[in-house]
Amino acid sequence: MSPHCDADTTLFNGSNWQELNRLVAQARFHFLQDDDFDDNPNRQCAYLAARYSGAALDWAASTTAVNYAVFSNFDGFIDATRQAFGIAENNITALLRRDLDQLTWHPEVPVFFAEFDRLTLGLGISSHETRVAIVEQKLPPHLKMLLAQQALSFSNYDTMRERFNCMWALDPTRGKKTLSKEKKPRCGSCGKCGHTASDCKAKN
Repeated sequence: MSPHCDADTTLFNGSNWQELNRLVAQARFHFLQDDDFDDNPNRQCAYLAARYSGAALDWAASTTAVNYAVFSNFDGFIDATRQAFGIAENNITALLRRDLDQLTWHPEVPVFFAEFDRLTLGLGISSHETRVAIVEQKLPPHLKMLLAQQALSFSNYDTMRERFNCMWALDPTRGKKTLSKEKKPRCGSCGKCGHTASDCKAKN
């Protein structure tokens, strides 16, 4: 397989540190599938660097121009990238904590819990009580009201996640979008929105 970067591939630009982790994971999976990359750190590093853009690509180009040996070790190249952009291991905890604090409820509930699990796992937060408390703080008002009405409380995080995922899966309105007023049809007879001329009741 060619190490070129597909047009729809996510790129690491130096500021989106989460994408670097994802790209590293994608690269490792790719190496497992392609024997051409085995024991070839130069190709491995080039494969990852081809997914850099902006400041990250500038850094990779200038660094390898001065010291090409940085391509001699894949893990070393990753570490050098992290050091260059302030995302070394000693900064990861602070970055994860910031992202967890900024995480908001997502209408696609499984997406929210997948991101929540990733962040809490990275931070070493495993207590059911703590995870439940954090999720409850992020619930939108209508869900908090629903829990209160049903007198629902959770002591087990896995149970809570399963319950919300089930509610989401069974929601009959999931995926349905209400047309905005601007997107509703406009009547060619009376000029009002919400119906067409053939359905107009204002016809003389």
